[in-house]
Amino acid sequence: MTTMTAWRFRRGCALLLLAGLPSVRAAVPAAVTDTRLPELSGCSRSRLDPQRLWVHNDSGNPAQLYAIDLRGQVRQTVAVAGAEARDWEDIASFRWHGMPYLALADTGDNFAWRDDVAVLLLQEPAAGARRATPLRTIRFRYPDGAHDVESLAVDPVSDDILLLEKRRPPARLYRLALDGPERQQAEPIAVLPDWWPEPPTPVETLGAQHYRGAVAAMDLSDDGLHLAMLTSTHWMVFTRTVSESWASALARAPQIARLPEPAARGDTLFEALCWAADGGLWISGERLPAPLLHLDPESPR
Repeated sequence: MTTMTAWRFRRGCALLLLAGLPSVRAAVPAAVTDTRLPELSGCSRSRLDPQRLWVHNDSGNPAQLYAIDLRGQVRQTVAVAGAEARDWEDIASFRWHGMPYLALADTGDNFAWRDDVAVLLLQEPAAGARRATPLRTIRFRYPDGAHDVESLAVDPVSDDILLLEKRRPPARLYRLALDGPERQQAEPIAVLPDWWPEPPTPVETLGAQHYRGAVAAMDLSDDGLHLAMLTSTHWMVFTRTVSESWASALARAPQIARLPEPAARGDTLFEALCWAADGGLWISGERLPAPLLHLDPESPR
């Protein structure tokens, strides 16, 4: 099979997947309009209150977390003590040693020049709390030089922190040990292949060429089997079997669907995604008003 034939075959399979999916459904119209969240860059569901999500801004904003309700309204603001929001890009919620935790990815690096980056680990703030202090900060480097990473998830099966570089696929997936030392070297464990199902547009900017198919957020289901990812134009879910490696699971085409077209979403750049308590996905992003979408993936959690 020639390279071109193989590409056409893979693209055809992905398009069949697209055609067979149910339409993307937004449950209740909701949006983030609060001016304290102009650059919403990450979201995670609360483990203490299923009616709330934890969100944060991108770089250049205070080191604060915000709890929003499912209509997008801010209900709580929490200052993260002793932390600098140098370039926060994603957040994940998970249970660790029986307690609800949040992991914050201070890993943004657009120009790939940061000497080291960090993941902050803190217990999920209780309702009414105004301040939280990270219990651990894992500082790390990559073995092959600096990378811009905007996607983080916590694997409850292996107790790994997963990090995916933001670049046009192929893109590398790395791991950190959740219970490891406070200084680590990220370990590459898988590659997201260049399986993109749509051809390039006739005229593409350099930015569009560089970031086509680049993942800006991800989250892992509670059972560790369904890894959701978000690009600027699509959401997708990769599913693995019990004990299967991510290297194997990412080699298969995912469930995938398009996000709303620009006319329906305004200027919003979708950069935040998390699993919902009901098994759906929450998606939002930068630039107000930012739609808060609730989507129903075909795959079960």
